[in-house]
Formats: sequence, C-alpha cells, structure tokens
Amino acid sequence: MKSLYLDPFSGVSGNMLLGTLFDLGLNFEAFKQELAKLGIAGYELTLTKTTKSAIKGHLFEVVLNDEFKGHHADEGAGKIHHHGRNLATIEGIINDSALSEYIKKAACMVFEEIAKAEAQVHDKKIDEIHFHEVGAIDSIVDVVGFFIGLELLKIEKVICGTLVDGTGTIKVAHGVMPVPVPAVMQMRMNSEVPFRQREDVLTELVTPTGFGIVKCITKEFGGIPDNLIVEQVGYGFGTRETGSLNALRGCLCNSLLSNQRVTQEQDQIILIETNLDDITGEELADVMQVLLEKGAKDVWTEPIIMKKGRPAYKLCLLAAPAKSDELVKVLFEKTTSIGVRQQLMDRKIMQRSVKVVRTKFGNIHVKYLAYDGFSKISLEHDELVDLARKNRVAVSELRDRITEFLQNN
Repeated sequence: MKSLYLDPFSGVSGNMLLGTLFDLGLNFEAFKQELAKLGIAGYELTLTKTTKSAIKGHLFEVVLNDEFKGHHADEGAGKIHHHGRNLATIEGIINDSALSEYIKKAACMVFEEIAKAEAQVHDKKIDEIHFHEVGAIDSIVDVVGFFIGLELLKIEKVICGTLVDGTGTIKVAHGVMPVPVPAVMQMRMNSEVPFRQREDVLTELVTPTGFGIVKCITKEFGGIPDNLIVEQVGYGFGTRETGSLNALRGCLCNSLLSNQRVTQEQDQIILIETNLDDITGEELADVMQVLLEKGAKDVWTEPIIMKKGRPAYKLCLLAAPAKSDELVKVLFEKTTSIGVRQQLMDRKIMQRSVKVVRTKFGNIHVKYLAYDGFSKISLEHDELVDLARKNRVAVSELRDRITEFLQNN
C-alpha cells in the first residue's frame, strides 16, 4: 500500500501540496486531462522545476485569466481571486463532473469544512455568503487537483507531521488579520491536527485550503511509522519569501516491510504466540492488520483444538526483538488474550535490495535476493495482478515475460 507522508515544516497550502505531488512523479499531462473534467475555465496552470535554498523541487501555480483578476484577495493566501461562487455552486460543479466518486466526495468534504469555518468567522449562514476561499478558481483547482493527484499516484493513506505556521499579522481584503488567519483558527477547534507557530516568521504559512485538506484527509499524525519504507522524497515550493526554505516536503512510502534493504545473512527474530478461542473472524483479521501496521514482519494463524475440545486459533507473529513490548500490548488491547508466549530465534536470511523497474507493461518493484553466492529475483504478486489486469494478460504469463525481460537486461 502506498502512503504519503507530509512534513509541513514551513506550512502548507494548496499549491505546495500539488507541487509536492508533481515532484514525487505525478504526470502533469495526465493531471490536466483529469482536471478538465471539471469544466471550468478562466485559468492556466504552470509547473516549474526549480531550486530554492539549494533544494530542487517543483513550483505549481494557477494563473487566472485577465477577466477574473482584481476581485478579492484570499484571506490568508495572499492571492487574487474571483469572487462569485458559493458552496452550493462549487459542490454542483464537482458533483456534475465526470471525476471519480472518491474525488467528488473528498473534495466536497474539504469545501464544506472551509465553508463552515468561514461562516462562523463572518457570523453568516453557509447559504447566505460567498466565500473568498471557497469561491476562488485556484482553490477549486488546488482542492480537486490534490485528490486527482492522490488517485493518479495510487496513494491510499496520508500521514502528516506537525503543521508549522508563522505569527504576526497579514493584510487582506478585510484589513489586517492575525496569523493564524481566522478561518484556520476556526478549523483548529475540536481538531487533532498538531500545530505550532514560528516566532521568527512574521507572515502566514498555513492557508485555509491547506489546513482544510490536511484536516479532512489525514487520519494519522506524527513521524513516519516504523512499518513504512521511504521510496521517494519531493518538495513543493510556496510563493512567499519567509527568510528560509518555504517548501512542503513529501515522502512517498511503501508499507511492505519486505521492501527493506537487507545486507546481513543472519539476524535474530522473536516469535510471539497466543491461543484464542473466543474471537470472531472479523476481529482476528482486524488485529492482524494492526500488528502489521505496528511493525510485525509477518502475522499468521493456525487452527488448533484447545481443552474441552474447543476449536480455536493460534495467532502467531514474527518481529524484531525491540518491537516485542509494543506488539504484546496490541495483543492484550485488541484481543481477549491474557497471556502470550515469546521465543527468541536465530534466523538465516537472504540479502535483499529492491528497485522499481520500468517495463513495457508498467513499473514494478523487483526484489534482488542473494545468499552465499546464490541469487534470485522476486516480484510482488499484488503488483503483477494489477499490471495483468491493465495489460489484459494472465498473471502467470506476465510473470514469465517480466522475468525474461529482467534476465536479459
């Protein structure tokens, strides 16, 4: 499963989010083709590969056509916006488009979140006002575009670190506003999004669009989880001059522990087991998934017969010894277990490295394995199934053809 980790060390905005996705490999032409399904006009898109503070990344911008310029400055974003669309109009544009149901639902959720905040700040009902943030063409592109990017990159989960904003005040259409801007402060209410401010930056770093997206899409906050492997790092630049690197860093991660690079041929592993005779299949599947997410290297069950002839399951997992306490706690919290067995084992393993290989069928992760002079390769079955479906060939045939390609190249 692909995950996106956001490191908002210099805040977050809509264009920074999209710049990050482009730096992580989002195809610009494919993106524009999907965005055209919205059916709105009055703008052009620019994508610039550039360097700031000696760091390479991408700057994404929405440039409004002349007839849409000069109406209102977005509260907090510092851009020029077209004022004239309310929430109902925006949701109608999105829901009437040919975009996927996932994109429609996620984008509308973000707009509703921002709209509620703006309505509270201005003491209006949602249907009584036009929102500078919601009614802006570039905000529509940023919000809808971000979810288009997630779908095209096949990102299933977003994790975010602490959002960092500036301080002081900022001048907008309504006058001088404090930082964080009112809409952002309103969205912070009853929110678990971690947030802090930099006293050395006297301007806004977190825009309502950026905060709204993060709040609605992110279910996990903190550092990069132990079970994720960072495969690619990208930077999306902001347009403000803050006196330091103004960028959002994103990490494209893979949840497959088997994709970790391994250089040794022997290590130690801990086997943890517990017997369960009063757990449903659904509950068992859920706890197995949690154990994998918490860093277990493998999890499986074995059918057993316990005392009094009761059928039961033996839940087993392998993990690094350092993960033992954390995983045992999961077993006690998520199952009816009142005791576990642990056994420290020596393990022989193959050295392993993983590369993404481009083939005529599509990109695929290839594991290169070696032990004591012997070597072989391995392919991820889920990726083979996906590519086989796209290329309309049998999985077995595709495996053979990719293996042949790898052996000859």
